[in-house]
Amino acid sequence: MLRRLLDYQLSLTEKGKPLQKFRPLIDAADTFLYEAPINTSKGPHIRDAIDVKRWMIIVVFALLPCVLMAIWNTGLQNFVYTSGDYQLMNEYLSSSTTLNGYFNFVSKNNRYLTVLKEGLAAFLPLLLISYVVGGIWEAIFAIVRKHEISEGFIVTGILYALILPPTIPYWMAAVGISAGIVFAKEVFGGSGMNIVNPALACRAFLFFTFPGKMSGNVWVGTNPTVARESLVKMNQDAQLSSIDGYTQATPLARFNVTSEIKRIHVDTIATNTIGPDVGTYSSIENHFAKWNAASEQQATLGQMDPTQLKSFVTSPVADGGLGLSSGYYEDAYSFSSLNYGVGHDNDLNFFFGDRLGSIGETSVLACLIGAFILIYTGIGSWRTILAMGLGAYVTALLFEFGSKHLGADPSWNPAIYAFPAHKHLLLGGLAFGAVFMATDPVSSPSIPIAQWIYGIFCGVVTIIIRTINPAYPEGVMLAILIGNVFAPLFDHYASFYERNRSLRSVRTAT
Repeated sequence: MLRRLLDYQLSLTEKGKPLQKFRPLIDAADTFLYEAPINTSKGPHIRDAIDVKRWMIIVVFALLPCVLMAIWNTGLQNFVYTSGDYQLMNEYLSSSTTLNGYFNFVSKNNRYLTVLKEGLAAFLPLLLISYVVGGIWEAIFAIVRKHEISEGFIVTGILYALILPPTIPYWMAAVGISAGIVFAKEVFGGSGMNIVNPALACRAFLFFTFPGKMSGNVWVGTNPTVARESLVKMNQDAQLSSIDGYTQATPLARFNVTSEIKRIHVDTIATNTIGPDVGTYSSIENHFAKWNAASEQQATLGQMDPTQLKSFVTSPVADGGLGLSSGYYEDAYSFSSLNYGVGHDNDLNFFFGDRLGSIGETSVLACLIGAFILIYTGIGSWRTILAMGLGAYVTALLFEFGSKHLGADPSWNPAIYAFPAHKHLLLGGLAFGAVFMATDPVSSPSIPIAQWIYGIFCGVVTIIIRTINPAYPEGVMLAILIGNVFAPLFDHYASFYERNRSLRSVRTAT
């Protein structure tokens, strides 16, 4: 019956019929429900028996772990952070240091039902807006150009929703998808002709047009005002100071500290938690002995109370202190917890996705499952994924090595450079970008050697932007967009190299 209905609708849009202009809309419904009636005549092309629709559906399947984690984590963070109950917050933070504690927390009193409800309420409207508004633009251009609606938007629509903060206003989400589809894709000829990733272009447009809604405290719930008032109430009820109070700053935002904060400052704060197992302990001991004698504090290193600790870190160097401006002390305190994985900041939470961030980027595990699906089916380039991870890790490792071993006294090098290299792979959207954004077959290279170069380039640029640029803590988006622009150049020189190598092989054989 459905087949007959679609055939009837298609007959109304045949050449010469009044509804001829709307044939792309009927074709889109037909292709979505059934297999494509014809082979692809324009880009993108798949050199396989699989058509574009099936190829896109595989990408959607690969994204499902991220979608499920987006719903779950967004709902959980909203449930806890907007509750106004500091006891619930303390229970969450203490329980989630272990997997068993985490699952006990969410299963208590059927909390998981509320978590799922709030997660769906945050994610589904953004996904619907993305598909409806973006689909309208796709349909308009298809009607004007008299061609089929490309299945590529199936992936673009869901990717866009996953890389947004949950508090983004709905009208702003609609503006972002409109700008990205029109200016990053359709003006270049539509699917298969875009020079940059459309979903990233949508996010870049929003980031530079409405920065206040794409950065800062925008990562909890759906209403930033409610989240802010809830946190203020919890901090007041728990009588917490600004140093140890609850915040909704993402790990990446806490990472982005000034270079005035040195390794010795961060390590000194960490001694109160983890003891002498810090890299600059000998330097700390020398300064501490002088400060303790000058100030007559009678303090014990590693067991200082909050007032003594702050005094030691912020006192002038001439008095034996560490000379950090008091205005940077809170940032140094937060960075120290992140650097050494104290409490809720442990690597396990970051790997599984129990942290704040864009809706679908938080879980490295979900991204790795998606990567396995893409690589196993041959949809995504394993070279690009691996190269981007290696490029990021090696670059971060060079920063870490230089900060710990170079200079007259390495303990006074900026702490941000000494951040553990492996933690960079767990923060921000690096995993999500490497798996789902950098591997876009249209805007990335197709020659194997070029894929290696492209991936390494994106990874290196990501860490450079993240570490050196004080105004923008996340470099993944810009790194991949820059890589997209250079992708044709990488392919060009890679093909030139391949041709020369083939010619040399022929000459050697003859």
